[in-house]
Amino acid sequence: MIRTAIAATLLSATTALASAQSLENQIQDFIYTPGFTAEDIPALEVRLIDQWFDLTVMTPGGTVGPLEKAMLIADRAIESGRTRTALAYGELIGEDGTPYSLIEVRHYNLAAVIHAETVAAYGEENTASVDEFGRGEHRAWRFVFMPEMNNAAVLLEASSRSISDKEASKADCTGRPCLDPYASFDTLDWEVIEGRVALWPELYATQSDETSTPAHVIAGLAVFGFWASAESGAYQWTGGEHPEAIRDATPYRFIGIDRNLGQEASIDAIWHETAINDDELKSIAFRWAEIVGSVNLMRASERW
Repeated sequence: MIRTAIAATLLSATTALASAQSLENQIQDFIYTPGFTAEDIPALEVRLIDQWFDLTVMTPGGTVGPLEKAMLIADRAIESGRTRTALAYGELIGEDGTPYSLIEVRHYNLAAVIHAETVAAYGEENTASVDEFGRGEHRAWRFVFMPEMNNAAVLLEASSRSISDKEASKADCTGRPCLDPYASFDTLDWEVIEGRVALWPELYATQSDETSTPAHVIAGLAVFGFWASAESGAYQWTGGEHPEAIRDATPYRFIGIDRNLGQEASIDAIWHETAINDDELKSIAFRWAEIVGSVNLMRASERW
């Protein structure tokens, strides 16, 4: 059933793209940027299916949004839980109004950096091997999703490439050096928000190492910022408004996630929304800061 749905989606997408060559070209340019190699879409779909809790419904994971699915795929590709992730989201609108989500995920493994600092502080004889800190390479991914029938985000195209240590050492992740475990999100003027994000039945693993998983944090921030809904008791990606000022694949939504970069189990993430359709608000950011299961929610905004 899943393969049939994917095939139907790809067929309808191909037909739509054929009538809008500029849209097709933008998608191809995005996916096949030099250095990126195309991924096996059915294999990635299987990687997602393996993570859904309920396979009895017609479209498992159908309400899950493109950002979470992109994160689930990238996160499953490496073993390390000591990571820094930078996501950039752009969107193209087809002639029929269909939104195509273009997402880049840069997923960095900081295990070697933290291992080296631990060795310097406590000595190699008192430090576990680097493999025990977390195995896996730095890797960049590119994904294109679109809604189809009862599925909020069907994977159409994907590619990836390895990121060298040299490149990673010079890279920027949401305004911070990607391999600096001490670089934080504290530079913004955060306002602590009382309350909690609504709960909904788990669609995939939401906890790991005493904290929330990256995909679950993305979903929580999406609900908090009204890019997804959980008012009915179930989770549903909605996507939010497309910026009126952007008509190409330029990213306007940025997510940064730090996981287990300190001594305690933790995850710290921000969702930064730019190019907002608002005369007064230039951008808005939401933050999920969690240490050993204790979550603090924050908000920051920038006005014109």
